[in-house]
Amino acid sequence: MSFVILGHCCKDGSCLQVCPQNCIHPAPGEPEFELVEHLYIDPAACIDCSACVDACPAQAIKPDTALTETEQTYAEQSGVYFDLLATSRSPRITTPAIPTALGSGPIRVAIVGAGSAAMYTVRELLQRSSSVQITVFEQSSHFGGLLRTAVSPDQQGIRQMARLFDVPFADPRVETRFDTRVGVEVTMQSLLKRYDAVVLAHGATRPREIAAAATTDVHQAIDVLVAAYAAQTDGTGPVGLLAGPTAVIVGGGNVALDIATTIAKRRIITRAGAPISRVVIVARSSASQPSFTFSALHELSQLDVDISVDTGGTRIGVDSKDPLARLLSAFAREGSAPTRSARLSVELIFGQEVTALTTAEGRIRLDTDKVAAGGRVRLKTAAGNVVTADSVIMASGFTCEPLPGVALRSDGAVDNHHGRVVSPVSGEPIEGLYVVGWAKRGGRGGVGENRRCAAQTVDMIVADNG
Repeated sequence: MSFVILGHCCKDGSCLQVCPQNCIHPAPGEPEFELVEHLYIDPAACIDCSACVDACPAQAIKPDTALTETEQTYAEQSGVYFDLLATSRSPRITTPAIPTALGSGPIRVAIVGAGSAAMYTVRELLQRSSSVQITVFEQSSHFGGLLRTAVSPDQQGIRQMARLFDVPFADPRVETRFDTRVGVEVTMQSLLKRYDAVVLAHGATRPREIAAAATTDVHQAIDVLVAAYAAQTDGTGPVGLLAGPTAVIVGGGNVALDIATTIAKRRIITRAGAPISRVVIVARSSASQPSFTFSALHELSQLDVDISVDTGGTRIGVDSKDPLARLLSAFAREGSAPTRSARLSVELIFGQEVTALTTAEGRIRLDTDKVAAGGRVRLKTAAGNVVTADSVIMASGFTCEPLPGVALRSDGAVDNHHGRVVSPVSGEPIEGLYVVGWAKRGGRGGVGENRRCAAQTVDMIVADNG
């Protein structure tokens, strides 16, 4: 028996640190680490010790004998990954670098936000100093951020990562001030005066703006998901939210597929109580580099849905080594017109960027820029149909909430250099001000990515306060 890592792996790397066989790859520092969706366990080297199971914060590791039929694909992927690895190169054994400690003197750190990025930052600071004093400012009444409010109840492994907050936030060196907004109840200037370091960990939760007609039938993805998940948790039944049977989702990331999955499970219906019968997902990205993961599309494909893919002319091969490319190729080969044998048809359209929404004959009509051609066109399917919809759900990404004196980049993240926030005027680092998480990287990367992100930012704090 060996163990298998499933698609909701957070890539936090805790499993690598406890594996006695060094059989989990790729590790941070190996070339494939940034490219893979999840880590892999070598079935030939695994000795069934289960240390990785206990260490995994997302509960994403199972014995191969306990896999469901749907999960078998991850065991197959592990075998393929290590077969390819054996023919290309030997796995590199990486030795984790020993983190540099903070100075021996007391240091006071303020952290803005109490989501997963803040949690990893608190852990990193506590591990590097016995005299650090940390104050966390959180605008809501609880910690956890999107991990608490926007993760589907279906993803229990990810949701239970909230338990990682228990130990660091209970440490006597940490104080948490809930219901406190930086810029309102407390100013950024006062924080910079009172603390040796201020770390912005407030995330990127403001939806990207797209010009749209003022209408109640344009919804933000985060609002839709929160409403659907709250209803499921409360047991109140489906959310009657959308105007009619056709919905367009603008954006092609995991959030877009999560909404489609939620609709397929009949957790979102029309205001009249009828099911949604057609979902069109409009992705700006190319079919050769989709913004969603294999596991997100695989989960959707296991439901009662007909999936079709319009690649926008981009060729994707079934013989690709990438499991996501192979899955997309299978749907594209079946033709872009949905067969409509299932209760719900889901159409994935790549290479289209929505720039405006207008109403037409009582329905929503999308104006777009065709990325490949560079010219403005009406959004059309491969069959030549103009896409109209009863409702539109915006899932085109997030930007940071602006803070006084803090510059944002074009991708909506805080302008920074390796975690040091830079001045919007001089471009030089602002003394004592740092950033971590989505606020640092832009709205991308999973929960586990915050661990390495926090370590880099704390490295900057150590260097500046040595």
